[in-house]
Amino acid sequence: MYFKIYHKKSKQALATFDEKTIVDFCIKNKESLNNYYFSTGGHKDLMEWEVFTVKHSELFEKKAEERDKKEFGRSDEEEIKVKKKGTGSAFTVILLALLIATYSTYHLYQKKVEQDIELKAAESIKTPVKEKKKEIQKRPGNESDTNFTTTMPKESELLKLWDKLKDKNIKTSLDLKDIKEQMDSYLPQLKECYIERAKAGDAELRGTINLKIRVSGDGVVRDIILPDEKYRSTLFGDCIISAVKSKKFKVFKSREQVFSYYWNF
Repeated sequence: MYFKIYHKKSKQALATFDEKTIVDFCIKNKESLNNYYFSTGGHKDLMEWEVFTVKHSELFEKKAEERDKKEFGRSDEEEIKVKKKGTGSAFTVILLALLIATYSTYHLYQKKVEQDIELKAAESIKTPVKEKKKEIQKRPGNESDTNFTTTMPKESELLKLWDKLKDKNIKTSLDLKDIKEQMDSYLPQLKECYIERAKAGDAELRGTINLKIRVSGDGVVRDIILPDEKYRSTLFGDCIISAVKSKKFKVFKSREQVFSYYWNF
């Protein structure tokens, strides 16, 4: 097996070592080992010094044994006796110290990573992520949101309608009492609009909704504009407009009447 050494900053390959010489390199450069990457497979397999040492610790142990035999010429039997007496070469001591330090550093690092993960998990349980409130759902705007666009009936058609009615005391316009009575009749439908849109996820529905209403002389609601940007072009506003257009006002002897009205939700 061959090992390549890369410089950390440049990630350029500096040298290639075999299993015997890689340990010598580590011993000679033990003070600056954190400046290098180690690899057995090129750039795709770059390892920090601590990871490399843990993964290939058998190389260091093997090197220590070989150095002991070379320096002291011990046989396996002699080596066992020496070990029992607690003696060993300085080289072996250095290697063991280096390995112990590396193991310690690596395991401390692993423990720190595990503690960080546990801490983040605990924080996520204690402090649940706040969901962002949904705004009132809108649709693409159109001209009828800001302008009266409906064609009003011709005056001749309205005259025929008024003549057919038996009531000869038809008012020329809707008064405040007529308007309030009619608008109050929509309240159950408006409540349904509010509940429906709240269940659908619309937030911040509460407020004052203003309506600019255009009614023709036959009592039909022709146009409704919501002046406030908050409710304009919204599904909630469309629901309210549909509710108000669902029933006619009293007939009055004018081609049209425009008035404003508001509700508080």
